[in-house]
Amino acid sequence: MQPIQCLQDEHIREALKKILREQDGSAAIIDELPLLRGRGRADLAFVNGELCGFEIKSEADSLVRLGAQKETYESIFEFNTLVAAKKHLKLARQRIPKTWGIIEAKRTNGEVELHPRRRAQRNQGINNSALARLLWKNECRQILKKAQIHTTPQTPVIELWNLVQALPTEELCAEVREALKRRQAKVDLRQTPCDGSHTIEAIESDHQAPLFHP
Repeated sequence: MQPIQCLQDEHIREALKKILREQDGSAAIIDELPLLRGRGRADLAFVNGELCGFEIKSEADSLVRLGAQKETYESIFEFNTLVAAKKHLKLARQRIPKTWGIIEAKRTNGEVELHPRRRAQRNQGINNSALARLLWKNECRQILKKAQIHTTPQTPVIELWNLVQALPTEELCAEVREALKRRQAKVDLRQTPCDGSHTIEAIESDHQAPLFHP
């Protein structure tokens, strides 16, 4: 194993994925999830009981785009967390709201460690239109069929999105989570990390909660 000299996205990503798998092996973990029909991307989405987004900022990154990324994440995810190298933390705290979780990524003896600094709180700003546009056409039709709303294979996808986004936000979140998990079941996104052990520092609390959860 080669010691890590500069903390890159790939190092942080693999450490984070390993820990999230350990927390919930039944969850879907999706790299580079397209948002807003490709206008944005989530570095990592963690999907099971909640829809959680993780934005990664390595030592080689800047925070120039963080403001726009913040708005995109908040339109979609129930919980949002920034995973960043120490150099970014001070400025990042000024650019993201207190509802975001923060995890510090650092190198210790050439290996990656992740240190939670703040737990994410539930996002109240989800946009049903943005959420609906995560769905594929066939997924929309299945959801609408359950709601006893008639559509046909010829119904334009834009019309399907408009119908789906009228559902209550909580119900729509649940449907999107299930759709993403079904996709995950068809594609193996769970690759075993190829190097090193990763550790994570616990946050003291009255109960054991997931990394991203209040």
